[in-house]
Amino acid sequence: MTQPAIDIIVPVWNRPIETRNCLVNLLNHSPNARLIMVDNGSDRETEKLLQEFSEGLDDRAFLLRNDVNQGLVKALNRGLEKGEAEYLFIVKNTSLVGPGWLEPLLEFARQRKDAGLIVPGLVLKGRGKVKGKQIAAIEVAQGSFAAMLIRKSLYDAIGGFDEGMDGGTWCLRDYARRACRSGSFTFLVPGADVQYEEEVQLGSETRRRENLQKTIAEFRVRWGQDSSYCLLMPKGTDPEMVRCRIELLLPAARQGCLFHFIVPSHLHTLLMKSGHGSLHENITIHAVPFFHTAGTVQKMISRILSEAPETIVVAGIDGMSYTGEAPLLPFAELESRIRRCDDRRD
Repeated sequence: MTQPAIDIIVPVWNRPIETRNCLVNLLNHSPNARLIMVDNGSDRETEKLLQEFSEGLDDRAFLLRNDVNQGLVKALNRGLEKGEAEYLFIVKNTSLVGPGWLEPLLEFARQRKDAGLIVPGLVLKGRGKVKGKQIAAIEVAQGSFAAMLIRKSLYDAIGGFDEGMDGGTWCLRDYARRACRSGSFTFLVPGADVQYEEEVQLGSETRRRENLQKTIAEFRVRWGQDSSYCLLMPKGTDPEMVRCRIELLLPAARQGCLFHFIVPSHLHTLLMKSGHGSLHENITIHAVPFFHTAGTVQKMISRILSEAPETIVVAGIDGMSYTGEAPLLPFAELESRIRRCDDRRD
């Protein structure tokens, strides 16, 4: 099968050595792609490097220049505006792709037409740690500026990133929510990993903190406060009913709600085999050990509450017996709450 037309947007601000390595790897491992390089007010050495790449690649490269550093998000948006291919990739100039990095992402995009944003496995340079290591593809709450596929049709529908946000996590979450509202979802797809570097924080800490607080406030005005729930599934629960519960809650997980399912060990095995344990990173299935004491479930709940004290414990089956300290929210009430949240977000 012929590889689809691809545009790769690379925002650049200085770092000539890393930039050269990034561009060389992109050319070696994505031969049918066009590079859209956005020089974000770089120094003369980096500017000259980009000019040399642009002139040497002819039609395979397009160079844009900003006189001053306008920030990552504005640079990305300027590059995305010039994208014409079916698939747009953003790759930071400090990221390194390897052999076969594109194929798993493109294949998944062809199989899942609802996949608007796709992130590869990301390995932190020098540490060998994989961010979000998965065996199978899974929906996630946000993409990554280090490397990400954006379907052109999605970009045409929702536009670029919000330049008024933080240029990091909250900007990415906002974009994923906007994609979701248009019917497209964000996935992490395992395969050939991409190496990335952690973001270097620039400017004063006070200014960054103020901008972050402003961004979070704007995000919550736009999308509401995220909620966390812990659902208890007692022994003897019908596996099909649990699968239906998970699928029912999937749209809420896409909108930021966190769900912890505590289930018997045999039920956990069945859910993992059916793929319900890897539908979305906001849905976690916890297995109660086959041999356990009366307090095991309560300890599991306590661990979840210690990480997210606002978590509400829910009866997976209305009327189930429960001896724990936290009051149980009926599942029917959880459904009602989620519907009200969906109505407000729409």
